[in-house]
Amino acid sequence: FRRTWQYVGHTGDLTEPGSFVSTRAGDVPVVLVRGRDDALRAFVNVCRHRGYLLCDGAGRRETLQCPYHAWTYDLDGSLRTAPRGDSEPGFDREGLGLVPVAVDTWGPFVFVNPDQAAGSLADHLGDLPRLVAEGGVDVHALVFHQRSVGEYEANWKVCVENYLEC
Repeated sequence: FRRTWQYVGHTGDLTEPGSFVSTRAGDVPVVLVRGRDDALRAFVNVCRHRGYLLCDGAGRRETLQCPYHAWTYDLDGSLRTAPRGDSEPGFDREGLGLVPVAVDTWGPFVFVNPDQAAGSLADHLGDLPRLVAEGGVDVHALVFHQRSVGEYEANWKVCVENYLEC
């Protein structure tokens, strides 16, 4: 899963600058953010200092701040501040930004790929967008309404089959 596109969310959860959603691409923790410039970005959701998880859940923030040692990142992933960093000789703030993850959308669906060298989402989807459009679905018109979350003591395929049955 580290080298392929994964569906991770909906643009309806990232409508305004500062919106963020934490998610996963396989075993890679990822944070999606909507920047002040309205750009959608994705980063490995781990502080570059001690590897602590930066964000949990979803919401809105002006910056991404690590709860462990308060390293603070801008919404573009750059390191904004690190306590006592200015007093450390040779501290390279420029090289310590968040690790980017490839991000793209198909309609309102957000996909990420931890492999920066991966091919485009369009190449990965292949004929799917055309087939869906020919089937009469306008993917760009889909709107997020609600999310239902639950845990079940069952194989995931049983849950999906039960859902699709109706």
